Amino acid sequence: MSGLLRQELRGLTRSRALWLLPPLVALAGLGSLSFNADAYMFYVYYDPQTLEEQLDAYHFDVKAIYTSGLGWAQLAALAAGAFLVLRDPWLTGRPALESSPAPLPPPPRPGPYLVVKAGVAALFGVLLAVADLAAVLPLAPRVVADHWVRRELAPKDIFLPVQILAEESVWPVVLRAAAGVPLFAIVGIGLAALLNRWWAVTVAVVVAICGSLYMTADPFFGALTAPSRPALAATMLPSLEAAAIVFLLGYGAARWRLARAPAVRLTGAQA
Repeated sequence: MSGLLRQELRGLTRSRALWLLPPLVALAGLGSLSFNADAYMFYVYYDPQTLEEQLDAYHFDVKAIYTSGLGWAQLAALAAGAFLVLRDPWLTGRPALESSPAPLPPPPRPGPYLVVKAGVAALFGVLLAVADLAAVLPLAPRVVADHWVRRELAPKDIFLPVQILAEESVWPVVLRAAAGVPLFAIVGIGLAALLNRWWAVTVAVVVAICGSLYMTADPFFGALTAPSRPALAATMLPSLEAAAIVFLLGYGAARWRLARAPAVRLTGAQA
């Protein structure tokens, strides 16, 4: 197990494409800040008039501001997990047909192999979440302080406090959305092991996104990040369930594929 872990960590550090993701996620978070300041009007109601509606808009947008970019981080983590599987010749079997007649090492056991990949992918997901939060959280209080609801209510002598990360209505939402990032890296591992093709993984994600948009009228879905609400980090439980179910399905598919690997390689070598 330790050898597999070192191998996967070395592969991760050498993957230049993956190391583009942390700065891109940070930029996505920064770019989402101004949009999320109006998330209520975009997703819920475009013209809040009453005091109750404006207060709802303020509290809704505050959560969107503090979680800016975490939805994109979840999707990036999913793609990173899928990449770790789909670049692997043992799990895909596709390079086998180009192999030489030279002896090949035996295929690894799928259980430990995928567990190690999931652990490395989750670690990278944590890095993505940290990159986003490091870029967004220092600027979020300023965006909240300049929120349009606070500006409209101030002439009426209604002064709303600037909500900060430490408040009980804010930090659990941020924590759940951030925890969804490594969990969705594991979802990417499972999806890629199950479907074994980039196009199939992409179709599955797009279908899930469209389904979530259609089935829920709550744009935050509990704790999502506009404009990437389909990233499905609603609460810890759905994300954890999705990771567990998809990973087990991927394990079953990978076990079947690895069981057939020696025969596939023999055919390729003979060819």
